[in-house]
Amino acid sequence: MEDPLKNLGKCLEEQLETWPAARKAFQDLENVRTRRLSSSGLSLQFNPARIVSTAAKVSASDIQQRPCFLCASNRPAEQKATDIGNGFDLLVNPFPILKEHFCIVSREHRPQAIRDCCDKLLETASRLEPGYIVFYNGPRSGASAPDHLHMQIGRADGLPLIDKLMQNEPPGTDQPVTIQPFGFPVITLKGNDPDRLRALIDGMSVLDGEYEPRLNIISLNRNGQVITAVIPRGKHRPDCYYETGENRRTVSPGALDMCGLVITPRKEDFDSLTERQVLDIYRQVVPVQPLLKVGIMSGKEIRFCLNESYSDGRRTYEGEMTVYCDKGRISWNGVLLDSLRLVPCEHGSTFTLHDVTIGIGFHWERREEQTFGGNLMFIADGDRIWAVNELPVEEYLTSVVSSEMKPTANMEFLKAHAVISRSWVLAQLRSPHRPRPETPAGGIISDSRIIKWYDHDQHTLFDVCADDHCQRYQGRTRIISASASQAVRDTYAQTLVYDGHLCDARFSKCCGGITEQFETCWQETHKPYLVPLRDSSINEGPLPDLSNEDNARQWIMSRPKSFCNSADGDILSKSLNGYDLETPDYYRWTVVYSRKELSELFASKSGLDIGTIMDLVPVKRGPSARIEELQIVGTKRTVTIGKELEIRRTLSQSHLFSSAFVVDRTDDGFILRGAGWGHGAGLCQIGAAVMGAKGYSYREILQHYYPGTGIGRFY
Repeated sequence: MEDPLKNLGKCLEEQLETWPAARKAFQDLENVRTRRLSSSGLSLQFNPARIVSTAAKVSASDIQQRPCFLCASNRPAEQKATDIGNGFDLLVNPFPILKEHFCIVSREHRPQAIRDCCDKLLETASRLEPGYIVFYNGPRSGASAPDHLHMQIGRADGLPLIDKLMQNEPPGTDQPVTIQPFGFPVITLKGNDPDRLRALIDGMSVLDGEYEPRLNIISLNRNGQVITAVIPRGKHRPDCYYETGENRRTVSPGALDMCGLVITPRKEDFDSLTERQVLDIYRQVVPVQPLLKVGIMSGKEIRFCLNESYSDGRRTYEGEMTVYCDKGRISWNGVLLDSLRLVPCEHGSTFTLHDVTIGIGFHWERREEQTFGGNLMFIADGDRIWAVNELPVEEYLTSVVSSEMKPTANMEFLKAHAVISRSWVLAQLRSPHRPRPETPAGGIISDSRIIKWYDHDQHTLFDVCADDHCQRYQGRTRIISASASQAVRDTYAQTLVYDGHLCDARFSKCCGGITEQFETCWQETHKPYLVPLRDSSINEGPLPDLSNEDNARQWIMSRPKSFCNSADGDILSKSLNGYDLETPDYYRWTVVYSRKELSELFASKSGLDIGTIMDLVPVKRGPSARIEELQIVGTKRTVTIGKELEIRRTLSQSHLFSSAFVVDRTDDGFILRGAGWGHGAGLCQIGAAVMGAKGYSYREILQHYYPGTGIGRFY
């Protein structure tokens, strides 16, 4: 039997012979006007007949009050149904946008739900001739009949997005790839495996009270290979749809509109809409990425340069500026303020902050001049002022990936870093800000016991800081190639999830061979994806019990095989920023102190006088051999300190590389022999860079360091 999907032109011709109203609708398409808005192909279509769909009432109450026009009993008598299998019929669409336009309708009256038609959508795409598309509008993403499961088929002439998908090479991987043809993300997927499409959809966020993510989906057959584009959606309709008078724009974007052909049933909209207004409509109906406030620097005065025009809401400014702290307020152009917000007058404008300190308290600490995009805020904080950069999360991440590691690093590693950096910062945005504690840490403090951990909770004036305490963020100063931008774009909105929840994805420079658990470094909260594991592809049996002092010594004094112990000079030079390359011995290291030197150092860093230090005794170790509690025996008294960062801060002018060390006493002092660089929890940056260089995909890298997790989408 002839496949109707292979003969759509014939099906349309036969239907129009017996259905005058539909024949006139398709004839009227000959008079439909189009207007091109940009070189990208973005266009408008003036199509008065589409007012039926564009203005359709889709609220629950409106749907209940009308008969379903897709059910067989309510269709026009002339409308023919052709069985195309799996409980679906092919119908001619009586309100066409495309020269050949059909509906695929479920025979059963059931709600619009992508999970119920994934298989049919991809199977249909594989049967279509080149030049046709099959597409799905979600119940809150352009569907005019959200109460009845359906898709649509059409000839793809004049659809800019489809032209790009047909002309360009398909994704070179079976994993999703994100493109941005019109300023919003389009996730492309190769192949006709419905399970992979479902996995992608399952990773997208679902709004409260709804049963599926908001999205549009378009699939096509490109030379025998199915290509699918998934467009995440935020709102069903833009704000201008609900305006009155001259501000109203009757545009209700569905899949075809999101493909770059915006349908305007009203002539006044067709005549007046500009490219900028259409792009603004797109921005309103796609998911909104959060704005992030990043604390960059603080001081009694801050010097900066507005490289282009910025506004404080009253007038515009440009050039070199200074703000001062005056009696707990901000002195700005002779006015005292509690806060100041400067907004760029044009997209892409930048500002430069002078004398920004990076690596605060670490051995690579230095000052830099740094340039940023986005908004510039100043906030009074006692006798100091904070400079805060406010910008979208994805723009922030492009800098983080470049600032943490070189953009010349392996692309799969950069993608993995983009996902975990996004996950971590979004987890901080979702966690409640607690009042600032009396000490800059959580913990227990007494005369003989000082147990502190340092986390983002100490930031109350902004979301995260720009230094290693949170994530390195150095604005546009470090963006020196397109690789970081590509890594962020390819993983747009992707986050690490565990059991459906967003992961607080920690990472450090080098784990030393075994990763650490969360509770060794921070509060006593077990996170099942931040657990100890070998940084190796070789199954060497159970982990050694490194909480045992003898085992810890044996481990630290050896150099076991691991990803982070196999980075050659080429991988390091491509992956590490210049100041990180100043630290060559990150896997195993040695520090030597005289007794006098260490005693004076401890007194200076801790503020405690315990006399001359006679001994350092590990009290409690984590599973990677990192010391969680260390007893320091002095001639005047003994004190126990922890957790790992407090130990590293107290026993070094800057920071020890890690708290995974053993102590050898000499006649005059101490030798600390250690492993790794950083807290060791989660992803090991050096190890992940090596994995990427060895051919592991970013998903395999994430699975290695965060067992049991998956990829989700936050917005």
